[in-house]
Amino acid sequence: MTYEFKLPVRQQEVVRLIALGDYAAVRDTIHQLGAIGYADLDRWTKLMPTGREGEYISIHTRRYAPAAD
Repeated sequence: MTYEFKLPVRQQEVVRLIALGDYAAVRDTIHQLGAIGYADLDRWTKLMPTGREGEYISIHTRRYAPAAD
């Protein structure tokens, strides 16, 4: 006898968080979001200068499956 097992198909949703500001503020915000469990520290991009004096940017991509209906 053969059993067929199918997992439910769920689409992943994506949210991108953008932290933009001076280096220390962006770094501190990233750590605060990690401390409360909202945004994993290892999912942020490396802090990069924007070209404006003293301004940096980092982007976090969060993927999750929407809640079942």
